[in-house]
Amino acid sequence: MGLFKNAFQVAALEGSLFAHFPKLRFSVIGIVLIPALYAFIYLNSVWDPNSRTAELPVAIVNLDQGAQVDGKAVNLGGDLTVGLKAKNAFAFRDASDPEQAKRAVRDGKLLFALIVPPGFSSDAMGAATSGAGKLVVYVSEGNNYAGAGIARRFASELGHQLNETLNEKRWEAVLGVAAGSADGLVRLREGVSKLQAGAATLDGGLAQAHQGSTRLASGTEALSENLVLLTDGVKQLGAGARTLDGKKPPAADLQALKDGAVQLASGHVELQKGLVQLEGGAGKLVDGATEMREQTKGIPIVGTKVSTGAGQLADGATQLRDGLRTASQGEAKLSSGSQSLSKGVDQLADGFAAYSAGVSTLASRFPPDAKLDELSAGGHTAAQANKQLDAGLAQLKSGSSQLRAGLATLAASLPPGVQELAGTPKGLAASVEPVVEIDAPVATQGQGFASNFIPVALWLGATMTAFIFHLRRLPVAAQNHSRAALLLGKMGILGAINLAQAAAVLLMLALLLDMYPAHAIGLALTMAVASLTFMLVILALVRAFGDSGKAVALILMVLQLSSAGGVMPVELTNAFFRTISPWLPFTWAVRAVRASSFGAFGSEWASALGVLALFGLAAFLFSMFVGRWKFVSPQEHRPAMDI
Repeated sequence: MGLFKNAFQVAALEGSLFAHFPKLRFSVIGIVLIPALYAFIYLNSVWDPNSRTAELPVAIVNLDQGAQVDGKAVNLGGDLTVGLKAKNAFAFRDASDPEQAKRAVRDGKLLFALIVPPGFSSDAMGAATSGAGKLVVYVSEGNNYAGAGIARRFASELGHQLNETLNEKRWEAVLGVAAGSADGLVRLREGVSKLQAGAATLDGGLAQAHQGSTRLASGTEALSENLVLLTDGVKQLGAGARTLDGKKPPAADLQALKDGAVQLASGHVELQKGLVQLEGGAGKLVDGATEMREQTKGIPIVGTKVSTGAGQLADGATQLRDGLRTASQGEAKLSSGSQSLSKGVDQLADGFAAYSAGVSTLASRFPPDAKLDELSAGGHTAAQANKQLDAGLAQLKSGSSQLRAGLATLAASLPPGVQELAGTPKGLAASVEPVVEIDAPVATQGQGFASNFIPVALWLGATMTAFIFHLRRLPVAAQNHSRAALLLGKMGILGAINLAQAAAVLLMLALLLDMYPAHAIGLALTMAVASLTFMLVILALVRAFGDSGKAVALILMVLQLSSAGGVMPVELTNAFFRTISPWLPFTWAVRAVRASSFGAFGSEWASALGVLALFGLAAFLFSMFVGRWKFVSPQEHRPAMDI
């Protein structure tokens, strides 16, 4: 108990400075708030910069002239401009002159300029080479390095986005082609089936045609031989018809024949009449001779002779009469025959005239011998052509058999169907999407920096406290107390100020930056222990090196910033920083802040806090035995700075 009583007395003596130096109170208030103010100013600037990028001026120079793709007008530059403005990620403004936009970037009026070249659509859609569609992001790193980083990220994200869009369009076309291919395969299979059926029919038909052509070739060959005989006979018939035509009687002779027949019939009629008259005269002659014979019998001497002669005359007259009667009967028949003959001759003459006309017509209808020779030659040519046709049909039959076999092979080779591509154009365009599973998520970029700048702010607060208070001076009234009591008493006021700084920083994070730690108590304890540890480390340095220890404390802060891994992983530093990192309090303060704020390192903030406390304990023990206290009179017991 005596230790803490003495320490309290020393702390009271230190606290008397506030009574003797009223302005010190305001200075301490400033010291308490400055770490929080420092942390707020920096962290607020980087807390969530992405939410404020809409204020960054960016120019879009769209020179794209568009392109025709599959009959459709495409202008990626125009679509890109509309899409970027709709997202409102930056304060986009249109520009027409790329050189003027670049000059504005160099002058610091624009963060960067996006330049879309004239042939962007055709190059990007053509995709002749990788990265054929060029987009120019013009930025000045010297003007603003962080802004250049933002421009780089924008360019990368823009390229990724455009590639996804183009891939989606291409996959959409591919899916359409695949669907059409499936339908086409169905139609192809149907067509091949029909072709097979047709080939079978063709093969059968060609077989029949080949058989028919064989018979036709044989028949045409026989026809050709017979045509030779036919043409020879026709030639002879033609010659005979022409001969008959040449020998036919003239029409006048036929008319004379007709007239003679008529006259013959008329003569026979007259002859018959004469014979009838002669028969009558012969009868009269018989009667007269008979009468003369009877009458002359009585004539003497000559009577007998006359009577005999008259008898003979009567007999002769009788015979003449009988002969004339017979002749008359024959003449009647002859007259009737001559009448018939006259009619027949008339018909014969008319028929012969008609025959003569027919012979003339027949003779004129017979083709010339040259034409008949052509017919014979044509028959021979037809026979040869039919032989060639038969050979060709034989080849066609062989080809149709091969076609049928080929179609059967094709039908057997065709797949049953086209496997459709599963998914959507967008899914196929980006079929792989890395899923980042976040452990100990950090809400904003500023919170990510907070794990580094909270210790920095507390170290800064401890350093400022060291500049306000004498770390090696104590009032002479405390010189009889133990080292432990003197150190505890000295840390009473300093520690209270440091704890107030930590509280101010914690309130700033909660009230001004809306930071909600995963383990609020752990963060509060971490900040409290860190502030006391930092103060003890600085006190140990001053105890060991005097006021130059304050400079060493500043150097140590810079060294720790590079070795604690607060911003960049310590593995990215060189071997020296990686080696000293575990031996610096900053490293464990950063680890404890991350574990308590975000649940990092499995939320093991207590172990890191324990290591940090060990640094504080080591600094306390070191400060207790290193260096000497300087005891001063009440008049010299004053702040280290003239306030």
